[in-house]
Parts: sequence; C-alpha cells; structure tokens
Amino acid sequence: MSRLSILRVLTLGMAFVHSFPARRHIGLFVEAPSLSEGWKGLGALVAIGLYLLPVDVQARALATLWNGYRTPLRIVSMLLIVAHAVPAFEHVPGFVHLPSWSDFWRGFGALAAIAWFACPQPAQVKVIARLGRLARNRRDSSTSKNIIKYPYWEA
Repeated sequence: MSRLSILRVLTLGMAFVHSFPARRHIGLFVEAPSLSEGWKGLGALVAIGLYLLPVDVQARALATLWNGYRTPLRIVSMLLIVAHAVPAFEHVPGFVHLPSWSDFWRGFGALAAIAWFACPQPAQVKVIARLGRLARNRRDSSTSKNIIKYPYWEA
C-alpha cells in the first residue's frame, strides 16, 4: 500500500468516526430542534466534509491558511478545543466509572483532538507539511502546481 493510500485511509477513517456524532446529533436535532444538538451535528458534518477532501487539497488549504490567517486559526483552534471538551467531559468519566468501548473511543478520541488543537501552530505545520509531502503526486513533481508553500516558520 502506498503512503498516499495510507493517508487516505486515515482521513477516511476520521470522516467515518465523525459520522457517528453527526448521525446521532442531527437525528436528535430533527426530533426536537435545539441549539445544543444543532451545533454538534453541524460541526461533525463540516468535519466529515473536510476529511473527504483529497489529502493534497487538505494540505494546500491548511498551508494557505497558516500563511495568511494565523490569528483566526488560533481562534478556531480554541473553539475546537471547547467543542471537543464536551464529549471528553461526558465520556472519560463514564469510561472510568464503568469501562465501555463507546465511552473509551469517544472520550479519548476527544482528548486526542484537544491535544492536536492545543499544539502550537508550528508543530501542527510540521506534521501537516510532512503529510503533504507524502501525499504529493510524484508523477508531476516537477510542475509548480504540486509545490505546497508552507509557512516560513516551519522547522
């Protein structure tokens, strides 16, 4: 399996994982509309949409955003930390009290997301830059369309 295929499987897996809260919260929102269920369901749908983009498109988009919109991205990161704290606070104590697979993956998956969004942007850029380089189309590597411009502060 090629490295691009492995990355694609990972992004599809992330989309799949986000489909569970999307289905649940959108279903609850349809039954009894509320802001609480609406933002959770919509957020999960947006995450699915982003993860379904081709890996190289994801890397280029993030590189473009990191180059020109660092402050808004920091604000979005803080909002995503808060958004993922909700399932973490619900499911980690549930797992500690009465261990179950569903509480484990929901709670600790949310903690992993919090850790990612809390990472300094240069560290995130480093990871995404490496993923983007792995996902680059090697066949057309001599053309400028495959060159991703990463931030100058990438280490």
